Amino acid sequence: MADAQTEVAPLALPRAFVGRSVMTSEKDMFSDAPVLARRLAEVKEDVPCRVMPVVTAVICDEPGEDGRFRYFTGDEVEPGEEPVRRALAAAEGLEAVRIPAGALAVVVPVPVGTQATLPLRIAAARKRFYEDWLPTSGYRPSCELGFRDVELYHYRRRRFRRATKMVLELMFLVEPTPQH
Repeated sequence: MADAQTEVAPLALPRAFVGRSVMTSEKDMFSDAPVLARRLAEVKEDVPCRVMPVVTAVICDEPGEDGRFRYFTGDEVEPGEEPVRRALAAAEGLEAVRIPAGALAVVVPVPVGTQATLPLRIAAARKRFYEDWLPTSGYRPSCELGFRDVELYHYRRRRFRRATKMVLELMFLVEPTPQH
């Protein structure tokens, strides 16, 4: 992972995602995820100001002392207070997650492969980042926003086929390690 692809860069523009969340635990997360996805699917077409092509974020907050954490999924909307306010007004129970411009991020592409192996690929990419790249990088995870990374699912239509192509990236939020 410590190669030319691994670059720390500040976000040029803020990013905002509007969606739904659920409080869960590691034990319950995989049964809660499809329920949460259905709850979002019920209203997502009514959400104005969505970025096209669609970018969906999956974010897990840091666990509390009881092991529970917020599991969020939502679509990217245009940055700015007014577009986010309009998107939140589309349906009851929507919430926003914002990542400010200037936040330091490392974006790592994850090969999608088959749907069945995707969770393993995501876990392997996270492991390589946190165990191999991060310790020698001069950076540490930033938990300033309550979470350390974001799964970004980009959905694009292929030009000559009707199938949807999915691209997955992990965005890791980092900050410089204090010098001793």
